[in-house]
Amino acid sequence: MEETISLKEIFDIVRKRITTIMIATFVGLGIAGVFTFFIVSPQYSSRAQLIVSLPQSETTSVNDINFNLQMLNTYKDIILQGDGQATEVQNRLAEEYQINMTPSEIKAALQVVQAQNSQLFSIQATSGNASDAAAIANVTAEVFQETVKDILTNVDTVTIVSSAVASTSPVSPNNFLNLAIGLFLGMMIGLGLAFLFELLDRTVKDPKFVTDTLGLTILGTVPLMTAKEASALLPKKKNPIITKPSKPATETPRRRRSKV
Repeated sequence: MEETISLKEIFDIVRKRITTIMIATFVGLGIAGVFTFFIVSPQYSSRAQLIVSLPQSETTSVNDINFNLQMLNTYKDIILQGDGQATEVQNRLAEEYQINMTPSEIKAALQVVQAQNSQLFSIQATSGNASDAAAIANVTAEVFQETVKDILTNVDTVTIVSSAVASTSPVSPNNFLNLAIGLFLGMMIGLGLAFLFELLDRTVKDPKFVTDTLGLTILGTVPLMTAKEASALLPKKKNPIITKPSKPATETPRRRRSKV
């Protein structure tokens, strides 16, 4: 026979195990807080914006504009995959800013962000230090500006529209999101534990279980009584009579012998 559970039974289980659910919820929130504020290192991001101009023909067509937009993918490959550019950025960072990074670390810290339907793009750098992020982005933009003409002959000019500025606000971790996730996961674990404890509880809670599942006949039930009701039915003890012990009879004082 397939067992079903009603909505009322679910609410009863939640109300019965509310302490377990609340403890699990706050434990999840606490773990998320420790992870966010004490374990994960904040990351800062800065970006430098550039625009590349190609030689213009006497009549600018739609194909020329589309070609300029497609060239942004080429610039992205030069910045993120070019070993020569990464090595030059490495040397300048070590010489000018005393930042020691390998070419692989520099490539991993960089990201090229392309504006939609625009020839403007950004070189974005992410680091655990806000000043280092700005320096990486600016040096990469300068090296690209100086070397791209040697790689692509059809490039006319490269203009750095805006330089990267160190930001004091970290881009990660997202404190609110992490705490919300920890709170939600803790609540879900608490609900799971509540239903697990209820499933492992083999005590009889409903007379239907005895009649329907076990097939037994109920001969009688014992009502649940409060402590006040139970004490009212118990026979009251009589207060014992306390009698004071009688004082012993005083003896007749002996006469003192008088000395002559």
